This record gives sequence, structure tokens and C-alpha cells, in this order.
Amino acid sequence: MDNWFLYVIIFSAIGIGWWLGRRERTKTSEIGDPNYYQGLNYLLNEEPDRAVSTFIDNLEVNDDTLETHLALGGLLRRRGELEKAVFVHENILSQAQLSRSDMHGVQLELARDYLLAGLLDRAEELCVKLGQEPDTGEAGSVRRESLKITLQIYEQEKEWLQAIEVAKLLVTGEEAEHYEKAISHYHCELAEAQLEHNDLEGARESVREAIGHDVNNPRTSLVRGRLDVSEGHFDDAIAALTRIRDQDPVFVPESLETLEEVYRLDERPQAELRQYLESCLELTPSISIVLTLAKSIRDEMGDEAVAKFIAAHLKKNPTIRGLTQLIDLHIDNTRGIAKENLAILRSFAEALVADKPAYRCQSCGFDGKRMRWHCPVCRDWASIKPIFGLEGE
Repeated sequence: MDNWFLYVIIFSAIGIGWWLGRRERTKTSEIGDPNYYQGLNYLLNEEPDRAVSTFIDNLEVNDDTLETHLALGGLLRRRGELEKAVFVHENILSQAQLSRSDMHGVQLELARDYLLAGLLDRAEELCVKLGQEPDTGEAGSVRRESLKITLQIYEQEKEWLQAIEVAKLLVTGEEAEHYEKAISHYHCELAEAQLEHNDLEGARESVREAIGHDVNNPRTSLVRGRLDVSEGHFDDAIAALTRIRDQDPVFVPESLETLEEVYRLDERPQAELRQYLESCLELTPSISIVLTLAKSIRDEMGDEAVAKFIAAHLKKNPTIRGLTQLIDLHIDNTRGIAKENLAILRSFAEALVADKPAYRCQSCGFDGKRMRWHCPVCRDWASIKPIFGLEGE
């Protein structure tokens, strides 16, 4: 029903455009046009697809009806009917004698259609052409919008070097910080790929570039830490990884596995690690930090001490993950029917969080089970963070 009302609105606008585009005709001839009535008939009979086709085929594209066609194309794109949106915008470009600014506006809409439809080559070709417009006045606005679309294309294709070059052109005005952050992550993407291929020198240079564009990016510290570990620079690795606490403590859990590896490989005192983790816990009540601390306490003080530690945390910040860990500790020291009951309780607790997301985008609300640095919905960087609460951290 909501879609039906949307079509009523758009086709009302089309009707007005129809009248404006043919105002030289007499009122009698305009009202008597059978195609117009046929389109309305399709709409009233809940056949919106045939109605759209009828109006597109019979509503002339001119200066008076341009906005109506653009509104129709935008509606179709928002509804996910991308083939129809492409047809509408291509139809405008093929039929109308447009001013330069209007033509650029339609081309931008068509590029957005191509992007969402996955026709990245077509979208890139169109945006590269628009990106050659002068960087001043109205043409400058067109150029900037085309660069933004081009950037999305390179992000989807994981062409990070090209994305860096385009983003540098967008580092101006109020959006400068946004694109500096993006460039920092592009360099991190390069560094992670280089680290995977054992190009340690290239990875180190990419990390330096990433830090240069956003010194507070916690991802740079994570990558730098892994790089230092691979080269055996354990002091540097610890310095990099512990810097995350000051950059953004909610990302500390992402560093724990590497940090534990450093302390194990370098045979450093566990008391030093515990002291750092306790300082992190004061900033963010993360169950991941608690469980990492619990491992160290268990090794030195035994099950009873660690059970008391976890229970004390759960009283302040209850989580199901903490509960399952506490149950495990008691299962190990229980026999008979009590052990069976604890196992049942544990299975219920696990089932409660089995399908629950662990991360959420702070910008758009996208949920996921694993950590992503780039939100696939709103395309923001470092906006996805761990979910805190009973079913999360």
C-alpha cells in the first residue's frame, strides 16, 4: 500500500509535467490523450510496472518535464529497480536537448545507477569524464560528486592506490577530516596485503603513511604491532599495541591475541600484561579483556581465584560470554548430576548468543558477527565497534 501511494504521488507529478510539456496543445486534446488514461488505468489497477512503461514511452523529455523524469528515476533506484532507473536516465540523455549543467546532473544520476547495479566499468568511465570538469563554480560541484562516486568504485574494487589519489583531491573544506581518515585506512589495507605477502619494507612504509594521515587511527597500531612481531621487535610491538588504549579503548579486544603472543614469545612477566589490561578495564568494561586477564590469573593462582575474579566482574557488568566461562570453571571441578546440570545451563547460554551480532556500525546500525573496518552499508571507516551489554562485550 505504501508503494501504491508513492506511485500516486509520482504519477501526479508526471501528469503536471505532461500538461506543462504540451501546453501548446488545446485543453481538449490533452485530456483526450488515450496513453495518459491508459497509464492511470494501469496505476489504479495496481499494475505499476506497466504504468511506468506507459508514462516513460509517452511523456516527452524537455525542460518542463525533466524534473519529473529525474524524480521517477530516483524513485526506481530507491526501490532497487535499477534496470528501470538506468533506462529512465539513459532515455533522458538520448531524447532531451539539455543545458550543460542539466546534462551533468543526469549523468551523475546515471553513474549512481551503474554503481548500485554493479556496472562499475560504466560508472567509472562516466565519472572519470565528469571528473575532468573545472574545479570551480557549478562545474566544481559536479566534479566533486563524480570523484565521490569514483572513490566508491575503487573501494569496491579494492584498488587502494587509485582510491588514495582520488581521496586526496577531496581533502578540502569541512570533509577534509573524513577523507584523511579514509586515506589512512587505504594505507592500512595496503599494509595488511603487503604483510600477508611478506613485503615487510612495503608494509612499514604504508603504516607510516597511514599514521601521517590519521595519528589516532587504532588500526595503524594493530598493523604496526603485527609487523613488529613478525620482525622480532617485541618492545616496539608492545609500544604500538598498548597505544590503542589511548587512541580508542573499545578496540583493545582486537589487539589481545597479538599482545598475548608477544608476551609468550618474549617470555615477559605476566604481571606487566595484567597491569596494562586492568588499566584498559577501567576505561571499557570488555569481557574479552576480563577473559584474557583470567587466563593469566588462572596460571598463577588457580581456578578458585579466577572464578572469583570473573564473578566479581559479572556482578557489575553481566555478559553471557562471561557466564559461560564461569560455568566452564565450575564444570571442571564438579561431578555427577551437578556437572550435567551445568552443561545444560552452558548449552542454553551459548544458544542465546549463537546468532547474535557482536559488532554494530555507529553510523547506520549495520550488525555483524565479525569485525570490519569498512561498513558495507554506509561505507564509513572505523564506525563498526563491539556491542557492549548482556549479549556482547
